[in-house]
Amino acid sequence: MIMASAPPFRSSDLFRALLRLQRAHALYEVRWRARLNLNDTDLRTLNLIRCLSAPSPGELAKELGVSSAGITAVLDRLEARHVIQRQQHATDRRRTVVHPGSGFPETTGEGIAVLRSLHRFCDQLDEPSRLALRALLGEILLTLQAAGTGPADHSTPPDSRSSEL
Repeated sequence: MIMASAPPFRSSDLFRALLRLQRAHALYEVRWRARLNLNDTDLRTLNLIRCLSAPSPGELAKELGVSSAGITAVLDRLEARHVIQRQQHATDRRRTVVHPGSGFPETTGEGIAVLRSLHRFCDQLDEPSRLALRALLGEILLTLQAAGTGPADHSTPPDSRSSEL
């Protein structure tokens, strides 16, 4: 029996796979938002709190493109549901920071499955491959940010992020 080899995996295939992944994630967020009974801005706020370390209301407003009054309304809604809590900054009493509250939604179901897949994949990579992947993702992020389509990055440079990747 003659086995045909798989066609080569080209960069265009990778790009289409990323677009399909982006679309699937957007549909997942629609279902997740409905399950949590949140509007789009509220869910985007939770996602930012999940990836930023103790953001201020001002940082959240800037990332979301809403006014200070708008972010106050969002945070009031989320705080009333115990999803977030606002606290004074540890060293600057004039600043307020936002943390997950007791009702902050935990990653479950599909989210856990995605995380497990990522861990399995990363475990299969050697260190040079992990570094190359991190560099690629960082380069894509910087390209999107420079084009004005990505969020402002308030953390460390892409090549010094988590060693998990």
